[in-house]
Amino acid sequence: MQKFENVDILACLDAVMKQNTGFYQSDFDIDREIIAKTAASESKEDKTLLWFCRPSGTHCFRERDVFLKDTRPYNTWKFHGEQTRDRILAYAVELTGRERGKIRGNLYELDYAAHFRHVREQALPADIVTLFYERGERSQPTGKYFSGSPDPQYGAFLRFEVQPNAPEALRDLLQEERRSREQLSPGDFKAHIAALRDGLIEAEARRIVADMKRQYSPNSPNKTHYMTELAPAFMMLASSRDVDRLFSLLPYKTLTFSTGCWGCTDVSCRQQCADRQERKPRPGYSQAPPLYPGAACRRQEESRSEAGGENKTSRNGGMSMNRFTVEETNLISIYIADTRRELIGEMTGALPYMDGEMRELALQTLAKLRAMSDTDFAALAVSAADEV
Repeated sequence: MQKFENVDILACLDAVMKQNTGFYQSDFDIDREIIAKTAASESKEDKTLLWFCRPSGTHCFRERDVFLKDTRPYNTWKFHGEQTRDRILAYAVELTGRERGKIRGNLYELDYAAHFRHVREQALPADIVTLFYERGERSQPTGKYFSGSPDPQYGAFLRFEVQPNAPEALRDLLQEERRSREQLSPGDFKAHIAALRDGLIEAEARRIVADMKRQYSPNSPNKTHYMTELAPAFMMLASSRDVDRLFSLLPYKTLTFSTGCWGCTDVSCRQQCADRQERKPRPGYSQAPPLYPGAACRRQEESRSEAGGENKTSRNGGMSMNRFTVEETNLISIYIADTRRELIGEMTGALPYMDGEMRELALQTLAKLRAMSDTDFAALAVSAADEV
């Protein structure tokens, strides 16, 4: 997690939204109004907001409201973590002032999955709501109905605010949140946006692999291919280059990209289905393996022994190797690495996503790779796979 200090808040949040929100980007117009209003406020509590974007919309709340139980901000902040699997990009926003007409401040990146659980554990009870009017205010229990109509004594209704049962506890909690955020390392926002784009593509690749793993028989209309729909929100954001990068991450021998396929939602007459040739599910994965820019996009061929039973150098998925078993060779062929250390690093990074026989195979393969010298690895004559 990183922090980005003294930035153009609206421009930065807009850039983040465009890396994740394919639908209902107009929600951000509401966020703009909230941020502009709180930037003009003299209240210190208004200066810190929590903001997140998801594939279908955005939300912006005051931090103090998110940490009060059973408020709309609290419930909304929790909901998308508890009830959906959406990719959520979340930030704390500190407003510091205006400069040349632009709202300036600090952005703090949040791990949404951890943060919504933190909110659930730390949120404070709030049983009183204050109603603000033109000429005064009054309080009532949060469960009691109010309409927002003018009050005979106080005039037109302006707004309401839920109050914590223990104001000092909320003050201390928010101070601790701020101290914790300030420990984050400063980041480069342009590099951050580039990383978010990579994350968008990798998240879609993982989703496709997971969806393919759930299919145990061909599901295309003619029952000859496995097929899955590309996420409509992804297609709303992705360029043709992004789609090419997505395909390069998928570890399948052949892929086709078609329009108007059976079972698809045609969002904008763009290609939305990925077909692949029939395959058996890989054993040993409890979830989709991590995908890297170096992941192979072709499946390995079966190695064959030469006549006479003597094992010869076999070519599998783009690598020629003569000291690994067929299973080890097949595992290695998932990754394309220029050096032995790169291969070890990528395979090690995949271990948390493996279980059972697959994990044992990976550990066995890693042991052999670590025992080799760089010279021996280079002698394996690694070459790019031909198109098949």
